[in-house]
Amino acid sequence: MLDERKRQVLFAIVRDYIQTAEPVGSRTIARRYEFGIGAATIRNEMADLEEMGFIEQPHTSAGRIPSDRGYRYYVDSLETLPELTVVDATLIKRHFGGRLRGHEVVLEATARLLSSLTNCVSIVIGPSAAQTRLKVMQVVPLNELSAVLMLVADNGLVASEVVRLPEGLSVVDLGEVCRVITAHYQGRTIDRLHEMNFGAFAGGIGVRAETFERAMDKLISGLERLEGERVVLGGATNILNQPEFKDLAKYRDVLKVLEVQELVQKLVATSTTNPYSVSIGAENHLNEMRDCSIITARYTISGEGIGHISILGPTRIEYPRVLSLLNYISKLIGQG
Repeated sequence: MLDERKRQVLFAIVRDYIQTAEPVGSRTIARRYEFGIGAATIRNEMADLEEMGFIEQPHTSAGRIPSDRGYRYYVDSLETLPELTVVDATLIKRHFGGRLRGHEVVLEATARLLSSLTNCVSIVIGPSAAQTRLKVMQVVPLNELSAVLMLVADNGLVASEVVRLPEGLSVVDLGEVCRVITAHYQGRTIDRLHEMNFGAFAGGIGVRAETFERAMDKLISGLERLEGERVVLGGATNILNQPEFKDLAKYRDVLKVLEVQELVQKLVATSTTNPYSVSIGAENHLNEMRDCSIITARYTISGEGIGHISILGPTRIEYPRVLSLLNYISKLIGQG
């Protein structure tokens, strides 16, 4: 669509504006880039780019800024992602240096790290119950009359339920039931466990089927509830540091969306076949996000469950660097 000269001029405008947040003029491009053409020729190319909808003039400024279409062309033209800087790679490795345990801790740590590295809003979403699988069922004795039943998911989440032990039933007996259930249903997705006949296992140890089924339903629902709550935000106030959001009305619009979990989940919804997605300005389905871009990467746990990590910032976001960060960190989460 664009010849090489127009591509060079457009990409120069995009890169300069991302770094400075100031409209870019032809003389600036001529001075900073060795294109072998003068400012007058660059002005002509900029006029063509503006007519084609790739750049626009803000107010009465002499310079130009990228439009959503210009950013989209720039992002779609990225053939390879840049290597992480030594500073970024060191910070990430130090953060994930073997001291994070448990899925919830990892999600929160990831959100904090990404918001700090990008000075934008980070959104980390755990896999849904439809993707999370049973790892093990365990029992922990409390006293002679009661014990704690626990369901442990493959992503580290744990649901527990206190149960009373019928007369004549030992914790050892209940532990054997847990072992058999684990052997039968390990690897099943949590949402499918509701369909299982757990009452059949209870009969062999003298526990009423209805009682055992009720306890299991509570455990399974507890895991599903935990999964549904796993939306972690980091740096929600960071966008106040961006020039585009000095207008507090714009910030309040964005904040209202971030406060509604269902809207956040829709914002970062992405194809499960693509490793990442980029939604720019008006491409976002919510009008409140028309001045924002959202970059999302998928991650997997145990090779199965799919979660998402996202960065939300102005359309002037550092697309190549953020994509590299998300790509690198999503792989680290999957290895954890």
